[in-house]
Amino acid sequence: MSQAHQQELDTTVETPLHRAPAECKVAATIVFVVAVALVPRGDLVWPYAVDAAILLAVAAFARVDPRMLGARLLFELPFVLFVLVLPFVAEDGWWLAFGIVAKATLAVLATGVLAWTTPPAEILRGAERLGLPRQLVAIAGFAIRYLQVIGDELRRMRLARVQRGDTARWLWQSSAATRGFGALAVRTLERGERVHTAMLARGYGGRMPALQLAPSASPLAWMVAAILPAAAIAVLVVARL
Repeated sequence: MSQAHQQELDTTVETPLHRAPAECKVAATIVFVVAVALVPRGDLVWPYAVDAAILLAVAAFARVDPRMLGARLLFELPFVLFVLVLPFVAEDGWWLAFGIVAKATLAVLATGVLAWTTPPAEILRGAERLGLPRQLVAIAGFAIRYLQVIGDELRRMRLARVQRGDTARWLWQSSAATRGFGALAVRTLERGERVHTAMLARGYGGRMPALQLAPSASPLAWMVAAILPAAAIAVLVVARL
């Protein structure tokens, strides 16, 4: 696991939300995101403001690092730039663009709170306990693991390039970085082939073994976890009425 990812998830913070069963948090996050996505289009601001206030209250209770949430929002910027075209090509484009950006931002923040309070392995266990297909859980586990591996490899390649005096500060200096991305793609494919060969040698037959599941969540844990999605559903009902 990469050092940055380790620092992000393995924090010294310990709150009741960190100790809550993973399946409760995963289910609450999914329902909250769906409720936000179903907010009707139009000149409505208050539903997003209320949902944001509720989510920020949960984040404050979990003592989420604002820098982590800010870093996650950076991944949304390319999507936001694309949405900004809507006011010029669609009727009521400004409100449509606002609604899309607000929903995407709340979804990113909600998943950020989930990632802050739940390690990736626990998220996968919670997803499997909720009944998600084991194949999808296995694919998600591979994706999480190897995105970290690729990120570590990319940082090592960048460090090696900088130590050789290639900082790529200007556009005409980007050829080395471009070749580095090509080499990274080749290394990723080769690593994937080696991993698959190793899995076959260990008896992999296309189905991952079942994850070791923790005891089932108590009814009290489900009731507490339902507070966030229930509030989002109430906002949705009022907005539609």
